[in-house]
Amino acid sequence: MARNILRSAGLWLLFATTPLLAAPTVDTQTFVEQAVVARIAETEAAQLALRRSQSADVKDFAQQVIDHHPRENADLQTFARARQVNLPADAELLKRSKPQLQQLSGDNFDALYADLQARSYENSVALFNQAAEQGDAELQAFARAKLPVLKHHLQTARMLTRAHPLS
Repeated sequence: MARNILRSAGLWLLFATTPLLAAPTVDTQTFVEQAVVARIAETEAAQLALRRSQSADVKDFAQQVIDHHPRENADLQTFARARQVNLPADAELLKRSKPQLQQLSGDNFDALYADLQARSYENSVALFNQAAEQGDAELQAFARAKLPVLKHHLQTARMLTRAHPLS
């Protein structure tokens, strides 16, 4: 019995002194850059949808994105400044968002737009979920505060993909 107690104590000491593997943390600089590029691409695509779409539901969603993103961008920029994160110049950010917009050409605009927005918001929700789980305390709080709206946009974009399927 004494031997079992010593063995248990030895195992406890081993586990107690072994550092736990910490989850990798999300880099705030990378997070902010990716979030800003996504917001720019989503806004640019929404502006294009207002001009090209023939569907009321697509135009309504595009208008929601356009109305909502300036506030989100301002919050993101405020967060970046507070964290002393340097953002690339606007021209660089626009250049990085253009590949997504190039996908919006073709006869089936509404379906392409819905698909692009659904994929973009899936990526954004994943990015913010990762930051909410693996960022530092400030990043976690920021990401958690923004997730409900992103999830709502994702849900709406998915509904659009069902209403306007790719052919």
